[in-house]
Amino acid sequence: MSGVVIVTGGAKGLGRAYAMALAVDGWSVVVADVLDPASVAVEIEAEGGTALPVVVDVSDEGSTAKLAATTLERFGRIDALVNNAAIFTSIEKKPWDELTVAEWDRMFEVNVRGTWLCCRAVAPSMKAARSGRIVNVSSMTVPGGIPLFLHYVASKAAIVGFTRALARELGEFGIAVNAIAPDYVPHDEAYTSQQPEMAAALARQRCFQRDMVPDDLVGTLRYLVGPGSEFVTGQTLYVNGGRLFSGV
Repeated sequence: MSGVVIVTGGAKGLGRAYAMALAVDGWSVVVADVLDPASVAVEIEAEGGTALPVVVDVSDEGSTAKLAATTLERFGRIDALVNNAAIFTSIEKKPWDELTVAEWDRMFEVNVRGTWLCCRAVAPSMKAARSGRIVNVSSMTVPGGIPLFLHYVASKAAIVGFTRALARELGEFGIAVNAIAPDYVPHDEAYTSQQPEMAAALARQRCFQRDMVPDDLVGTLRYLVGPGSEFVTGQTLYVNGGRLFSGV
């Protein structure tokens, strides 16, 4: 399966890995980010793929509407949306009662409202086609209840409920809505340097005792947007090397 996919937060890190992998699979990739996504689009096209860079603030209603309109103007369709954009590496860890209202609100503006606005922007096109795949991104901090960034954990817990409820509402249109819950991927050097022991500590807790890398997530994303997952919706898939298990 291939078509047109929007990847938010696609300018670097995991979003870049998702965009590059989907381009290899033949998808036309809209690389969307508040940062300049042009270099990723150029990289995709240099390797023979098709890409469109779009600067977007996912927390802004007008910006997400423009993202969908720009995509439709270029490609005429939207087949999949990967809601990867989020605040994480810039978080200052602190006790829950020391968080400011501004920090709390900004986290939910990007991580939760941004996901909602992007879904709302692409939904009309998907409904008209009576098909589509939406993949949201939660986090393994949710089942783990990791302390010292409560606002982030709460925002990613909200994505789980959001995914389930939206799957109910969009099911009649043939649109699948699922989520991926990644474990920590040490892809940001600046952040990793501030947390030197975290990656090693998490690796020791996994069945596969090694660092997680961006490519470990690519297969799950390909499954959720591609063939073989047509009857899967409302699910959150853990990708963590066996550090935690979902279900009963």
